Amino acid sequence: MNPIIKGLAFVFGVPLVFGAAYFYYAVSTGEKRMTAVCAQIQPGMNLAQLKGLAEEHGLTAPHKDSGVTYLGESRTYGRFACKVVLDAGIVKSSEYQHAD
Repeated sequence: MNPIIKGLAFVFGVPLVFGAAYFYYAVSTGEKRMTAVCAQIQPGMNLAQLKGLAEEHGLTAPHKDSGVTYLGESRTYGRFACKVVLDAGIVKSSEYQHAD
């Protein structure tokens, strides 16, 4: 095999393998991480506390202060999320949600 081809395969192949491994690990452990995060979201939290928790755990930030919002995990492209019900900026309930 040509040394240039070997070098290119190494330069592009190694990051591709590590990227795939990282994504597989994130998906395989996502449910456990998100159920733990959803358990931290308690009824009565205000919107600022919820945004801080979302930022701390790498979740999408809530974008409205009333209704249903989903805090999806960015490293799995929102496949694992917390469904949060807000009313006037106060958390009413939260539960783990899985997009299959």
